[in-house]
Amino acid sequence: MMGRFLHYLVRLLRVAAGFILAIAIGAAIVLLFDLNRGRVPEPLAGGVMVGFLTFQAARFMWPLLMIEFVAEAMRWRSLAFHLGVGLLGAAATLAFAWAQASSEPPDPILGAEQVITVTKVIVALVAGLAGGFVYWLVAGRSAGLTQIERTSP
Repeated sequence: MMGRFLHYLVRLLRVAAGFILAIAIGAAIVLLFDLNRGRVPEPLAGGVMVGFLTFQAARFMWPLLMIEFVAEAMRWRSLAFHLGVGLLGAAATLAFAWAQASSEPPDPILGAEQVITVTKVIVALVAGLAGGFVYWLVAGRSAGLTQIERTSP
């Protein structure tokens, strides 16, 4: 009885850790290629910023966590499914940025740019795919396993 409870607790923690790690990887990609325009930030500042972006993203991406819990319960281990969830997160992030944007045109004197650009869309999609892949590595490929199941490649 206790062994099964412990197993489910470990699976629950693995799903949560995979979700947070996937968001952190996506945040690091967005920080490096979009917010910082390809320049590598100082390690401490970059770590703090990734942590902040991870917290902010996790606040409104909780529906994706519910999808991952359903995937765990239904034993959906497909890489394509988890990449699709990552792309869904990227689309949600772009929609949120577009919805929060000002209706005024960007000011060129301040160096402001459009809210949605081709570069931002590409970076968001790459971050979503990377996050989906990292989640699959951490928790998705073993979703629903009750014991070690060996499958042929």
